[in-house]
Amino acid sequence: MKWTKVKKNIENLFCDNLRHRLSIHLTKYKVSLGEQTRIWITLDKKEVFNASSAEYLMEHDKLWEEVKRKTSKAFPECLYECFPEFIGKVEVMDYTARVLEHRGVFNVDHVYDAVIQYPQLSINPALNSENIILQALALVDRRLGKRTLKALRYNSNVHPLIMQFYELRCAVDNITPIKHTSS
Repeated sequence: MKWTKVKKNIENLFCDNLRHRLSIHLTKYKVSLGEQTRIWITLDKKEVFNASSAEYLMEHDKLWEEVKRKTSKAFPECLYECFPEFIGKVEVMDYTARVLEHRGVFNVDHVYDAVIQYPQLSINPALNSENIILQALALVDRRLGKRTLKALRYNSNVHPLIMQFYELRCAVDNITPIKHTSS
């Protein structure tokens, strides 16, 4: 599907108060080793989210260097030892992607897949998804009503991107965001 159509589909779902303020962008550029991709979201032309294939690859390599410094165990035990907070929450093959997402570094391919998938989802599955991008997009979606928005509660463990979009939506709809401090 052409990016212009994807962009239009997503931006048409933004709530009225954000429709002309929030924008999603994609660019691809050739480099000596292939193609790099970047997806970013702007609010009033200021970047509020970024996913870059180049940044992801660099951070992925740094993560594995960190793992090598901490342990000599083999994969996947090395990950469990270094990042026990993700045990039971993530499949082994997604472990590094989830650790990086937790740090705010997103795989641009996963973001692109979420952006493509999002318009076909109804609001409740998007809000309850384990995918951070889907949850964030749901929070600025016009299909999310004010009563549902007022009823949402996030604890201190929520991803910063989700909290950022929650607070943004509450601000434009004149709703006081409610945060729970317990897990």
